[in-house]
Amino acid sequence: MSSSQIQKRIRSGLKRAQVKTGSASAEKVYLVSKVTTAGTPLAPGTTTSTNIELLNAIFIDYDASRFNINILSGDRKLFCDNVTIIKQGDIITQGSSNYIVVSLEIIAPTSDVLGYMPQVRLQ
Repeated sequence: MSSSQIQKRIRSGLKRAQVKTGSASAEKVYLVSKVTTAGTPLAPGTTTSTNIELLNAIFIDYDASRFNINILSGDRKLFCDNVTIIKQGDIITQGSSNYIVVSLEIIAPTSDVLGYMPQVRLQ
């Protein structure tokens, strides 16, 4: 099975999971992409934000027994496909909740990324 076939199966599996566990009124998950134009020390650049919908993304809560110095109460894990690149420090938003990506697990047994599993913390 090729990596593109596996990526396609992951996307369809996440889509099915959203349908089974979510509702029509469920809040969508977005990656906040910020772009800053070049500036000078006297005239700083302008930052614009764009929300990119993460179509195939599911939040998973950590079990309380996993809380330690790295995983705090309220932290969540997000599982999403490989369509949108997630990086440490990115902002993920769902409804009125904003999360920052504090660590990132990239699922890539080869050079092809299959998905991302960031640990997010409420801001």
